[in-house]
Order: sequence, then structure tokens, then C-alpha cells
Amino acid sequence: MATSSIVNTLGAGSGIDVKSLAQSLVDAEKTPKKERIEAQITKTESKITGYGAIKYALTELKNAFGKLNDASDFSSIQPANSQPTALGISASSSAEAGSYSIEVLQTALAQRTSSASFADRATPLNAGAAFKLNLSIGGVSKGDIHVTTATPAGMVSAINGAKLGVTAQLINTGSGFNVVVTGETGVANSFSMTSDDGTATGANPKVPVTGVSFTTNLQTATSARFKVNGLEVTRTSNTVSDVIEGVTLDLYTNTTGAARIDLNRNTTGIKDNIKGLVTAYNEFEETLKILGDRASEVKEFGGVLAGESLLQSVRTQVRNLVTDTSTTPGTTIKAARDVGLSLDRFGKLTLNESKLDTALQKNFGEVSTMFSAGTNNQSILSPDPAGLAGGAINSIEKMLLSTGLIDTQSKTATAQIAKYKKDMTVLEERMEKLMTRYMNQFSVMESIVGNSNSMRESLKGTFEGMAKSYGN
Repeated sequence: MATSSIVNTLGAGSGIDVKSLAQSLVDAEKTPKKERIEAQITKTESKITGYGAIKYALTELKNAFGKLNDASDFSSIQPANSQPTALGISASSSAEAGSYSIEVLQTALAQRTSSASFADRATPLNAGAAFKLNLSIGGVSKGDIHVTTATPAGMVSAINGAKLGVTAQLINTGSGFNVVVTGETGVANSFSMTSDDGTATGANPKVPVTGVSFTTNLQTATSARFKVNGLEVTRTSNTVSDVIEGVTLDLYTNTTGAARIDLNRNTTGIKDNIKGLVTAYNEFEETLKILGDRASEVKEFGGVLAGESLLQSVRTQVRNLVTDTSTTPGTTIKAARDVGLSLDRFGKLTLNESKLDTALQKNFGEVSTMFSAGTNNQSILSPDPAGLAGGAINSIEKMLLSTGLIDTQSKTATAQIAKYKKDMTVLEERMEKLMTRYMNQFSVMESIVGNSNSMRESLKGTFEGMAKSYGN
């Protein structure tokens, strides 16, 4: 009989609220077990929140190291240029502070040579038969360019498709079409181009294609000439990056006299990034303290990982990231301690700004290399030394992996919650069965009590009747 049916048949007999009695008996057994499971679920969920807090703090710390990970993060040179319309200047992290006098005497130009004029872009050449162009650069033959579409436009396509160091354009002058060939800058890249119709025989090495010649010189190739602190330098290109260490010059036009170039070092951004690392580290350490402090009043995750060995394991690994010697140490700057970073007796990371200023002033290159290994965008999969910041990023990445200790602990906790919820379901089902059993038992009791009451009333009536008959 279902519980609801049993309840509906009750109401007579003992006069006891048997449903409430049964529920009280069930609750007496169910409540402490249910509360224990719920407490376990809450505690485990709090642990998962704690693991998430560790991962967040680690991610923030990784981001802070990321601002010191590349050599480009140490590009602190700010160039000042007295003639910016004549030349441009940029500096990398390897540039040193200093002043230079630069005078541009001549910019590099590319040879530009034109063909004869053609009536149309599709004018047939060589009677429509394929032919060759012979190219020499700097007096050295670059081989043949095969023109399969024998038209001015076909020549342009063939020259550009060969990619031999010259480019071609078809120019409509209004009175005809000219093929203009342009080489690369610098005297050494001067070129010559002739045609060959492919009919040569005997002592005649080649026969030029009628009307195809490149003899009109529009621009002569020149090399760049400039002076650096009075010393004359020649280069084939107007972009020069091998004269002053870490500095790239772009030559636009001749200067008026000499331009003054000042390379001034500004380390404000670098110092801010190092201060950011200090802040991120201390926030990480504070997070671990809160998670491990049973007396913490921080809601959600205060003390949720108290006693967990994971906290000390993570703390030790991260502490080593800022105390170990860099994988790319310098002669003077070998580790974070050499730029003023140190841990106090409370485990807080501190920065001696005076020591940092001295390191940046006297050993800037070593500071950059110590942190970044002098590289940019180095892959975490690279076996090469990555410097203190690069190594820290690699280590934190491994800690954050789905196969890392933190995620493994979190997955274990998630699985435990699923088990607790299953235990709760089993408890609910068992208590429902217990309620049904109690109600069945109380139904039998009510029936017995009801029968007893009926017999009592019957006997009472019989005795009263007998008493009356005897009384008469």
C-alpha cells in the first residue's frame, strides 16, 4: 500500500498523528547524515574555488613576468633627431645611450631603364614568337628570362615572374607604351638587359629581337654615402642597421650640414614593469596565505585549503622563480637579487629601487639578458635558455596545464562531489523506503488498536445490558 493511501485510511484508533511520528523517526536518522554529506559537498566546492584562486593568481604573475620576457621589453632608448625630414632613426634594446653626428651626402638610388615605345600593350613582338631576355647585374649574368607571350605586357609579366632582382612596369605615356625596368639600390646592382630571338647560328651568339631594346637610362644606380661622427660610410641601401649597434637609420635625402642624433635612455617603463612583478608576486603570496588560514574571515575561500600540501608545493616553486640564478646570467647581473629584488622574513617580495637604478645605469645590457635571454617571442617549447622571466613563464605554464598538480586536485575534488551527490540520492531513496515501512507498521498498529476499541465498546454494551436486565 502506498504511503498516501495508508495515511488516508488512518485517523481512527489510537488518536496519534502517525504520519508526523513516522516523519520524526525518519528525520532523526536522515538529518545528521544529510547534513554531513551537504557539509562535505560545501567543503569540497570551496576547495575547487580555492584551486581557481591559485590559478588566477598564477596567471596574473605570469602576465607580470611576460612584460620582462622579451628583449624588446627593454627598448628604453628614445632617439632625438635634429633633422627628421632628412633621416629617420629607431633603436632596439641593444642600443647604448650616446650622441652622434650624421651627415647624409647621397642617398642610394636604383637604376631605372626604359625600352623603346610600343604602339599598344599587346603589340606583337618577334612576329608573335617567344623569345628571351638576357639579364646581367653588376656585370654577372643572371640567366635568361623567357617571354612566352610576345607583347610588351608579356615582357613585363615574364620579367616580374623571373624574380631575378629587377622589376618591370608598363607605362602609358600618352604617345605609346614603354616597359620600365627597375633594379635594386646601389652601384653594385647596376644592370643591363638585351634580347635574343633564339635564331642565332654559327659565330653569331644571338640575334636581338627587332624593336626590343633597353637603352634609355632614366636613373643611374647610386650607393648611399653618409658620415657618422666624421667617418664616411657607403651602403647599397637607404636602410642601414649595421653601423651603430642597435640603431637603424633610414636615409630620406641629403642633410643640411650634419644632423645631431641623441640616444637617451628612459627606464621608467622597465621600472614600472618590475614593480608590477613585485605587486603580482605579493598578491599571489597573499592569496596562498588566505587559502591556508583557518582563521581567515575572507568569504568564499578563506582557509579552504588549510593543511593542504599543495599550497607549500606551489609556494616553493614560485619562490624559486625569483630567487634562483637566471639561466642567462651576466658577469655582474646574475639573478633578480642583483637588481634589488628580495624576499623579506614574511615572504614578501621587496624592491630596492636604488639598487635597480644602479643596475640599469651601469649594466643595462646584463639586466635585459638576465630577464629575457636577449630573445624575442621565444617558444616555451624551445630548449634554449629563456632567462629569468622566460623560465618563470615556462614553469607557470606547466603548473597551469590540465595535467598539472592544481588541475589534477581540482578534478579529484569534482569527482568527489559527484560521489557525495550520489550518496545523497541513495540516502533519499533509503529514507523514502524507511518512511513507507514505518507507515505500514503504524497502519497495522492502528488496525489492532481500532479492533481493541471496538471489542471494548461491544463488551461495554453487553455488560451494561446485562446490568439493566438484572436490575429489573
